[in-house]
Amino acid sequence: MTVQLSAEQVLNEHPQATVLSIDFFDTLITRSVAQPTHVFAVMEQNLIATLGDSWRGFAVARVEAERRARHDAGSENQSRDVTFGEIGLQLARGLALNIPDRNMVMTLEREMELQLVQAVPFGAAITQAARSRGMRVVIVSDNYMPATHLLLMAHRAGYSWMTETDILVSCEHGGMKHNGMLWPVVLSTINVSPGLILHVGDDERADGEMPTALGIATHVRDTMRTSHRDMINTTPAVLPLSRIEAQYRNVMDDTQWDGAEVIGGGMVAMIVAAQVIDAHFVVGHRSVAGVHFAARDGYLAHQVWNTLRSRGWELPEATYTAFSRSVVWRACLSELTRDNVGRFVGADEVLTVSRLERRVGCVLNTELDHDSPIDASTARDIVLKNTESVLSASMSLRARLLTYLRSHEVLMAGHHVVIDLGWTGSTIADLADMVASESGDLAVLEGRLTGLYWDATPQRMRIAMHGFAMDEFGSTDDNVRLLGVIKLLEALVTAPHGSVVDYEEDGTPVFVETAPELRAYEAVMRQVGDAAVRGALAILDGSHPSGITAADLTKETVWAAIMQVGHTPRIDEIELLSHINHVTSIDHEGNGRPLIAVAPEESSKVTLDDLPTMYDTLMHRHWMQGSVRALKANAETMWVADEIYKLWPMTSPRWVP
Repeated sequence: MTVQLSAEQVLNEHPQATVLSIDFFDTLITRSVAQPTHVFAVMEQNLIATLGDSWRGFAVARVEAERRARHDAGSENQSRDVTFGEIGLQLARGLALNIPDRNMVMTLEREMELQLVQAVPFGAAITQAARSRGMRVVIVSDNYMPATHLLLMAHRAGYSWMTETDILVSCEHGGMKHNGMLWPVVLSTINVSPGLILHVGDDERADGEMPTALGIATHVRDTMRTSHRDMINTTPAVLPLSRIEAQYRNVMDDTQWDGAEVIGGGMVAMIVAAQVIDAHFVVGHRSVAGVHFAARDGYLAHQVWNTLRSRGWELPEATYTAFSRSVVWRACLSELTRDNVGRFVGADEVLTVSRLERRVGCVLNTELDHDSPIDASTARDIVLKNTESVLSASMSLRARLLTYLRSHEVLMAGHHVVIDLGWTGSTIADLADMVASESGDLAVLEGRLTGLYWDATPQRMRIAMHGFAMDEFGSTDDNVRLLGVIKLLEALVTAPHGSVVDYEEDGTPVFVETAPELRAYEAVMRQVGDAAVRGALAILDGSHPSGITAADLTKETVWAAIMQVGHTPRIDEIELLSHINHVTSIDHEGNGRPLIAVAPEESSKVTLDDLPTMYDTLMHRHWMQGSVRALKANAETMWVADEIYKLWPMTSPRWVP
């Protein structure tokens, strides 16, 4: 574990320094949200609450206004920074605000900054230590807010010693730290030799390279920026995850950022808590014969449900029910044709007869060697030639599955709720048909899923379904975005056991354990799951240190959490999951495919004609955005990511409308 230097250690490394120069934002102060633009999300939330829906979209408009203001300021003078007033003018033009409304939102922004400000413990410690040593402390900041406002924020955060003359801010001095033009102003203002100054900040260029070039000693500490994501994605819906990640940022400031803990305790905890909330909603509004958390997608939520029951919550007993796409489809198989045999063998699969036999559940009559590789076409022909045996095996599987369902009381007369991740509802619909047939239509299933996309529409004719965070009635772009994160969510919201592939005669489920999944669970997913359970319980019982409660988990906020991590992952999240393989074959055997697709070996040979196939592969076989962002982070493949963004704009980082 990496431990950051303490304030005293940093100062001790620079005994010659008589002046401490320190950056303001994310070094001296931070906010109770994960990134600066989420202040605008809080503003939008307040504006909508007090003035109505006409203010929806304000946060994005505020980000765009600043970009336009910076562009115009740079066109006039590349050295200077933009001012808060210039941003306000651009915002007024973009939203057609009158002067009173413009003044109102500018006042609100200043108020929100004061309301959300927090001291960075390291910043407080190093300024206190420096002052106790008799060092002068000055603040050097690249920002559009004037020194008077930074002083108010500093005082609110507890820096009562600070005065306006201690603050040098770019918008008031015609230059920025980042372009080097503010540093000569700093030197002339404090009037000491560069060698006597220690500067501490969070930006490698602005706080490191630029002052170092002038002979100023520097210490760059970027830990408070670890929670940042794409700035444009700011809307009230991001705030629950933002506050959770901000809490983690604060706790982990002195140590190493723990990506597995943050993903688990953030997005995954919100998904798991939402699964429990959704099931609880149904139970509270109608008579229910059974609540069934699907293996493996409901494993974590089932743990949370049982823990809440043990703490005295009035929840009915719920089962953890093992079924999978492959076993349900096989158990429902009544005919085998050229049209449906492809569900047994993927078009690009290479397997053996022995593996194919395990997949269909019976001995296959063929003259081919059972352990030699065969292509998909040959495998499909073998299955079709053994139709009678395959259908007989399916009927036997159906009987064993029904024995299992009976033991879990899924066939009991009444309304049953099945909790699963998603994504089309076809498996639950097939299961519902089987249950209805066996129970004489006395047992009825309802699917409560985290997300659904367009292929769910036909299933609604067969079963009642609800998508908590997303359903097929969302925008086409969001349907595509959900497709792009399915592999990620299936890998993260999981269990310590493999998928069910069969049942014993007494109904005991048979789980298959694959080496890639076992490795992934021990390396990452166990910690993700543990953090998710802890986080979900804290959200649901109102004890989460971020202040987030069950009331904050809505369709919009859970979707936003999925998009923040799944669609705009940070580089630490990509690195954490870059060695994870996800197994999706029908028999759940094999090595699976990497979540993060391997980049082309010779990217220079990739052509525009190759991109549609690449897009399709990334979308359906990998974690789309994790893969594209990995391409974007590599200088040789950056152009490939840029072209994908251009050709399929819904894959670009911006997901907020």
